[in-house]
Amino acid sequence: MPKSKVSVFIGLDLGGTDLKYGLVNSGGKILVSKKIRARINEGQKILAGQLHAAAGELMSIAKQKGWKVVRAGIGSPGAVNFATGKVFGNSPNIPGWEGVNLKKSLRRLGVPAYADNDANCVALAELLFGAARNVQSALCVTVGTGIGGGLILNEQVYRGSSFSAGEIGHTTVVFEGKPCACGNRGCLEKYASVSALLEAAGESEEVTVQTLTDAAKKGGQPALEVIGRQAAYLGAGLASAINLINPEKVILGGGFADVYPPFLKLVEKEVRQRAFPAALLKLKVVQAKLGNEAGLVGAAFLGKKS
Repeated sequence: MPKSKVSVFIGLDLGGTDLKYGLVNSGGKILVSKKIRARINEGQKILAGQLHAAAGELMSIAKQKGWKVVRAGIGSPGAVNFATGKVFGNSPNIPGWEGVNLKKSLRRLGVPAYADNDANCVALAELLFGAARNVQSALCVTVGTGIGGGLILNEQVYRGSSFSAGEIGHTTVVFEGKPCACGNRGCLEKYASVSALLEAAGESEEVTVQTLTDAAKKGGQPALEVIGRQAAYLGAGLASAINLINPEKVILGGGFADVYPPFLKLVEKEVRQRAFPAALLKLKVVQAKLGNEAGLVGAAFLGKKS
């Protein structure tokens, strides 16, 4: 009998800085992984072209290896209509992204195509393969260029009545605070994202996530204070969400938690000081198991348990 082809899934994870894309097998293992700088400031057409080219590259790799591509998915910042694949409303970290149809970047592949908010993809990956397995309710939060949130309710990703649920990064934590690209002021991501962290540290060529966390690990007081303040803001924002939805788990993802493990405990400390005691009874604050690749994996599995 002829040997059956390996089934693979295409996943694209578009962020405010990078585009990560790859091929994933049915068990959630990444077989091929790529990353390029996303051309977010060059207009909708250029960026959509990047997505199409990345998907085509993966299709060619799969063909060369004799793998069968089952479906493809894209995760993107902003509100994404899961039914149509269209980005609507403001996408704060990608100028001019409103109105793009993400599914169109994949349709020419000839396989079923899906699109969703990037944080929802992280939540789905953690639900299927990571820290949210066998959990009824969880809040997945990604800390990167911005702050994204994905909700799991009744063991399913919850998108809301108009596909905008989970946007914890745009909850107000400082009344009349810093202006945000979303049009509001005082949003959580203006105080607790990696971008906000570097800005507070005095962003320059010398100050990067790596140099800042290296200084903190060596006990550098300025670095510890900046990171501690970022963690406190994030913990305060999470406490409000915990009071609202009373989840079993808060799952913290994004590259920063991987680079600086003490960050998780700092955030949890603030959460436990601020959240309603009854909402903390069963709560666990944990790190995302799939790390920085969760968005890619979740995008690949859109349409499975979505």
